Amino acid sequence: MLVIRTLSGIVRAEPTAPDETGSVLYELTGAVRGTVHVCPTYRPHQWDDFRALRVSLGSANALYELPAEPLPRIRGRAFGGCLVRDLEHPADGPEGWREPWALRDMEDRDATPRMSETLRAVMRGCGADYEARSDLDDMLRLARRVETPRLLALLAPMIAEAESEVCRYEREAQQVRVEGRRCLQGWWLLARMGSGCPSPLLALLLSSQRGGLAHRSAWLPRWAEDLDRFAVKARRVLGHFLSEREGLTSRAVSPGRAPETCSR
Repeated sequence: MLVIRTLSGIVRAEPTAPDETGSVLYELTGAVRGTVHVCPTYRPHQWDDFRALRVSLGSANALYELPAEPLPRIRGRAFGGCLVRDLEHPADGPEGWREPWALRDMEDRDATPRMSETLRAVMRGCGADYEARSDLDDMLRLARRVETPRLLALLAPMIAEAESEVCRYEREAQQVRVEGRRCLQGWWLLARMGSGCPSPLLALLLSSQRGGLAHRSAWLPRWAEDLDRFAVKARRVLGHFLSEREGLTSRAVSPGRAPETCSR
């Protein structure tokens, strides 16, 4: 049995045997009563690198399910939440633990500072106990086999959306440049007309007021450059998603791999 000292008092945690996914439930007694769910998982922002642990309040994996009873309770308040232990960093370092979302009770209220510290101490204690398992590497390999199909299913629409964004930004940048050139050509045409037959209307059309030809011919090229930057950023996101997909399916990947050619 694991004994954890917290601001709210002593908490005892009894681990169960791992289930078919490698998850372990810790039954809590003492100052906190309920269950903590610990499972091996992928590192934050690196889905193809399974060197992390997810510690969830309740008896379910918080990534895929709502908090499930028995939930940890302090003074009658039941809480849900999640911490992720990145095994590539020391547990006591700034990158060792991540909190994807705040610890909140079932009435959507934040935990008090004292309760938060208690719950984090319990979750970190359970995570440290799991990390010390002699079969940790086997559990991480098991998690990869279990999680990969689900992660690939999640990545598919994300990749499709990223490819669509790259194409959209590149297509819009080209359209904006064409429109900018047309505005400039129209301005010069009117300017030549005005030189031979000046008029107040032509002067208005040739002015730099907002929405006029002069304004648009100056603004549109800058907007095209912005769209180019958006496309580069979207392409980087797409490259990351593609590398994760290739990593999950154990194929070599080129980080700068380009998407399919966009139809203009």
